[in-house]
Amino acid sequence: MEQSNFSKIVNVLRIAYPYYFKDMEKESTIMFNQLYYSKLKKYDYVVVSSAINKIIEKSEFMPTIAEILTECDKETRRLYKIKIDKMYENGYFKTDQEYGKALQWLFEDKPIVPNWLLEEINGYEEKLLISKKQIKM
Repeated sequence: MEQSNFSKIVNVLRIAYPYYFKDMEKESTIMFNQLYYSKLKKYDYVVVSSAINKIIEKSEFMPTIAEILTECDKETRRLYKIKIDKMYENGYFKTDQEYGKALQWLFEDKPIVPNWLLEEINGYEEKLLISKKQIKM
């Protein structure tokens, strides 16, 4: 995620949780931004944005980094599941066992999706033109 998109995320958090940021000094704000960005930059903006929106819907308190990361991981898996399902529907997998193995990799405690499958999933997204509406379900 780019720094400009991260700024949008922080702005959403500021609006959703104004009391958390109300008395935050400039130095603390800078440290907050650096820490949160260092942990969240590995995720796509769509993933973080969706995760934050889900947290806002169910929590009245500012989320910890751990809570945001957990929700980002759930969201990443959900998006990959949508892509893998589309690949299955379009005949990418030769057998149901291949499809099942892809899902198994995705839903392990610490997902270990092979790099070749991640590349295929990301490439397949462009081929299928998966709409943003499907992703935001």
